[in-house]
Amino acid sequence: MENWRTTLLSWFNITDTHLSWVEQLAYATVILLVVVVIDRIGKIILNNVLSKIVRASKAKWDDILLDQKVLNKLVAILPAILLVLFLPFVFVGNESLYILTQRLCWIYLVGVVLAFIVSALSALTHILEDSDAFKNKPVKGAIQMVQVLFIVLGIIIMISIMVDKSPAYLLTGLGASAAILMLVFQDLILGLVAGIQLSANKMMQVGDWVEVKDKGIDGTVIEITLTTVKVRNWNYTVSTIQPQALVTGSFTNWSNMFRSGGRRVARVVNIDISSVRFMTPDELVRWQDNKLVGGYITDTLARIDTARDSGDTVTADALRITNLTLFRIFVQNYIQAMPTSHKDFISMVRLMEPTAHGIPMQLYFFTNDTAWVVYESIQSSVFEYILAVAPEFGIRFFQLPTGSDLQPQA
Repeated sequence: MENWRTTLLSWFNITDTHLSWVEQLAYATVILLVVVVIDRIGKIILNNVLSKIVRASKAKWDDILLDQKVLNKLVAILPAILLVLFLPFVFVGNESLYILTQRLCWIYLVGVVLAFIVSALSALTHILEDSDAFKNKPVKGAIQMVQVLFIVLGIIIMISIMVDKSPAYLLTGLGASAAILMLVFQDLILGLVAGIQLSANKMMQVGDWVEVKDKGIDGTVIEITLTTVKVRNWNYTVSTIQPQALVTGSFTNWSNMFRSGGRRVARVVNIDISSVRFMTPDELVRWQDNKLVGGYITDTLARIDTARDSGDTVTADALRITNLTLFRIFVQNYIQAMPTSHKDFISMVRLMEPTAHGIPMQLYFFTNDTAWVVYESIQSSVFEYILAVAPEFGIRFFQLPTGSDLQPQA
């Protein structure tokens, strides 16, 4: 170090003796002016030459580097190196001032390099997010973790330069105070761990539809970082939630529903119990030509005749067809025949436990289109149809009485 220092001083014809404060000020001014001029020249070349070349190219990654100021921070490294090489030697006669200046210059150089690395990683995030291979991957969270590691490492190096100790010495000291650091940075550490869990276990990706009921969040994930998850709700508001709240709590991810190609309909209509009755022979004849229930009627009537011929009146009476049975079979076959229902998934119409509001009849099936608007249109058309066709079976749906219901009939 001393030989290199002496050689450098001899190049500039500076003797290793105490300089007056005027000479120190003059040398420092000249060095700073040279550094500023070089920095200015670098920025002029960047803004007037390289920027035009970048904009003219068809590639997008170089535009991202320019927009994220990565090239600006790269240009700033050369002036920082020049400061480290020349500025401390102005104070050759004052050892303490020389050491202080040298350490400050090195800290500045580490800071400039650290800023360049962080900026380059941010640009890498945008480049990867624009690529098809990483479009729905949690790239931002992973790169943010790398940025945090570089920042912590850079701060440790800066402190080691200032106190003139090895970074390993500082790391040993940090290990002794790890408990205090964990207490102070508890939220950050939990957020980092939760963000890693979300990414590693593929619990959530950008573009997924998620629902967090206890937080009132229901929408599409637009950003995943190590400390926050942003969700654009269906009313176009944006909600922010910490990753640890998702990991420790519960949420619903609807992405697999979209990948399956089927979306579930599970709605209930309440049937007025007083409207349930047996079908008359004339009604059965009228419905026997219907493709949806004709086969069921023919088969059931044949079973009734067989039971009566054998003298089994109990079975024959139990097989009598009610309007609710025929309506349920009709709706079941109607759903299965729809071109918009998913044929590979389960479909059924079932009666649930009667309540004070009648007999709940649930329609359970899957549509073959998962798009929200199309899905709502399909299930709406199904219920509109069954509400209109139910009176043909003598079925009434239950609803609480309104003002018009309480008026005397004319």
